[in-house]
Amino acid sequence: MRRYFIDKIENMRDIGGYSIDYDRVVKEGKIIRSNCVINLSNEDLEKLIKMKFTTIIDLRNDEEIQKEKGIFYNNQNFKYNHIKINGDGKIPDRKEDVLNSYIEMLNGKKQIKDIFEILNKADDGVIYYCNAGKDRTGVITVCILKLLGVDNQDIIVDYLASGVFLKEMLERYSESVQGRDIFSIINPNYDTIYNLLKYIDNQYGSIEQYLNSCNISNETLQEIKNKYICEKRR
Repeated sequence: MRRYFIDKIENMRDIGGYSIDYDRVVKEGKIIRSNCVINLSNEDLEKLIKMKFTTIIDLRNDEEIQKEKGIFYNNQNFKYNHIKINGDGKIPDRKEDVLNSYIEMLNGKKQIKDIFEILNKADDGVIYYCNAGKDRTGVITVCILKLLGVDNQDIIVDYLASGVFLKEMLERYSESVQGRDIFSIINPNYDTIYNLLKYIDNQYGSIEQYLNSCNISNETLQEIKNKYICEKRR
């Protein structure tokens, strides 16, 4: 798990490097997950361009983008895609409802298809993000890593890492909300992501069958696997 621009972006990290089996691993330097990218300098952006991370997927809703467009919006050096994830990133009322909000995201199947088509067609590295980079971004990461064959426990670890990297941000936000224990809702929880992984398997049989239900062909899924999986270095 390699993090980028740690002093400026709390939750930007490569999802590559996870083992798939004894011989194979998710390619590094191909897919980055992040929270909304705001504070990068022109020099930082040049670094991303040199690393060939120029395809952007913004998962936020229209209101969030109007409030904070982010560094990639209307930047001609990056291929900016806006794909509004189902559910609009609304905060659930109870901790127990977070899982249902994630399932609602999965039910936005056209958006999921659009994201995977971008991953398949991109000729460079992809950066995708929402506001904090933990819920909408987390659900998309689950789908990508699960398709690539990463073990569920590693997927869970990747999801929970957002709670570590965003700890101060989440605490500050929780303190600003009066009369409501919101921290337990917005802080990444093991049971939530464990049950989401279980839901995909129980409801669809496999991640491939879920993605098939999003009208993504097996041929496309195999192309994505071929693109983002490599042999381990010896």
